[in-house]
Amino acid sequence: MEEEMLNSKFQIQRLSDIPEADIPKTLEEVVKVEKEAWPEEIQAPLEKFQARAEVFPQGFLLISLPDLGLVGVSTAEIINYDPLHPPISWEETTDNGWIRSTHNPEGNALYLISVGASPRSAGRGVGTRLVQEQLDLARRLNLDYLVLGSRIPKYHEYHLRHPEMTIDQYLLLTRSGGEVLDPEIRFYTRCGLKVIRVVPDYMEDDPESENYGAVMVWENRT
Repeated sequence: MEEEMLNSKFQIQRLSDIPEADIPKTLEEVVKVEKEAWPEEIQAPLEKFQARAEVFPQGFLLISLPDLGLVGVSTAEIINYDPLHPPISWEETTDNGWIRSTHNPEGNALYLISVGASPRSAGRGVGTRLVQEQLDLARRLNLDYLVLGSRIPKYHEYHLRHPEMTIDQYLLLTRSGGEVLDPEIRFYTRCGLKVIRVVPDYMEDDPESENYGAVMVWENRT
């Protein structure tokens, strides 16, 4: 009940619904959330958010809370996803985050470029709501899939303590309740996505994940 009350206070917007004159100021707020949500080495600059806003504003999702302002941002593009040949790198799939050459309006999948929630909103369900809203967009657009490349941010820390542990073995580790040990993979699993493949060098400059990424997919069965 508490989570439902918190969710009811969300202000949910897509950049496509924001007046053009307000977009520059909105993007400045987006960059602030990006800096709060991610390590410096993987933060996207303002220019990349501007490009995503120009190419696919409908996939540019914003969540605000009355007491905190903007706290959650997710950006997306449409791609043609082949289950037999999943994406091999975030950079290649997103044109390194610019999406000008990779967004395909005729594609069959919504690819999440980013999902970021400010730690100021911890415990408020912002990250989950971001993914839920993007899943709803995939349904409304009659897309077959939602795809993303998840970080595996606790692997490096665990690997230091257990040098013999491979990435595949690590992802098989579970908590006492049976859920996946890694918090980011666990988060997306709770949202209905499944790990399809683990890819080395999926993301550049992500030492926490040792540059591994997990391709995760939700299939639209409606």
